[in-house]
Amino acid sequence: MSTKNLLITFDYELFLGRRSGRPLDCMLLPTKKLLELLKAHGAKAIFFVDTTYLCRLKEQSKSHPECNEDLTAIANQLIEMIRDGHYVQPHIHPHWLDAIYDPSIREFDLTNIERYRFHQLSSEDKKIVFTSSVNILKEIINPHFPAYKINAFRAGGWSIQPFSDFKEQFLEHSIQYDLTVVNNLYQFSNAQVFDYSDAPKEHVYRFENRVVEKHPNGQFIQIGSSLVPISKNLDLLDRIYKKLLNIFKLDKDYGLGEGQASYPIQGHTPRSKRGINIFSRTHEVASFENLSLIKLMVYKKQLNHENFLHLVSHPKMLGRHNLYVMNQFLKSVYNNHTIETDFINIAESYLKEKPSI
Repeated sequence: MSTKNLLITFDYELFLGRRSGRPLDCMLLPTKKLLELLKAHGAKAIFFVDTTYLCRLKEQSKSHPECNEDLTAIANQLIEMIRDGHYVQPHIHPHWLDAIYDPSIREFDLTNIERYRFHQLSSEDKKIVFTSSVNILKEIINPHFPAYKINAFRAGGWSIQPFSDFKEQFLEHSIQYDLTVVNNLYQFSNAQVFDYSDAPKEHVYRFENRVVEKHPNGQFIQIGSSLVPISKNLDLLDRIYKKLLNIFKLDKDYGLGEGQASYPIQGHTPRSKRGINIFSRTHEVASFENLSLIKLMVYKKQLNHENFLHLVSHPKMLGRHNLYVMNQFLKSVYNNHTIETDFINIAESYLKEKPSI
């Protein structure tokens, strides 16, 4: 059987708008189901943990014992992930610095997005936030797994530009892998700003100063996320199908919260004409929350054609139907191919094919 590279990643976080939701519904329960499903297929995943949320929980624990309870429950699940062979790595949403906690409902309000992007932080705050993010994972992980390496990262909101904001922190904390770039995608909104329209047409490449510029001897490795083309007819059929699921209450999400309101801002154009706006309905970022029975063949076809598929999913967004289709997808690809899901092995295999000069 042919070998296919299937990179399964999750942003392990709450909702990032007016109501964050609670960790039990948005993180703990859906992730429990995910871990069971992944174990059944022998698949590895990376969980990019919203470490800025964990830091805020730790801070609020001083006056709100329930925050300490949430932090403890999350820490226990992170240890379970690593024990099961998965990876736990940092993921930063800086506007948690301005989140307001409401103890009556045990949720946060994150409507203040003045510091949504890492770029909007002061130089001092960048160091503090990144270091705190790495350190809180070490506090949780090291007592159980002293040799565990924190060496990968995904920026919140896919906003890792300019990379000069991050490079010093990557070097200081030995971050080698970045999994933020979605080849060809761009967005200029009130919250997220990124332009990957001119990124290399490669799934894995080395870079140094710009995440979209291949550097043969770069110190960092970019593992790009996948865009899946969706035809107009398929998109229409999928929307009808999902409405029916909703009507018959067959796809209730675990998470109960509100995401950040996002709308495009004018006056910005992508660097390359081949760029695809994230608001376009012609393509979607590959994810298990987007995957449905209607799109199942499209996802399998892309994996077959490219030998690579990187899914960026969120436990908070998954419902029963998503988990069912995820199981069907994994069952099919494992039956028909040899599947590699370890991100380090995937990166090394691509870099060996095209060695550094």
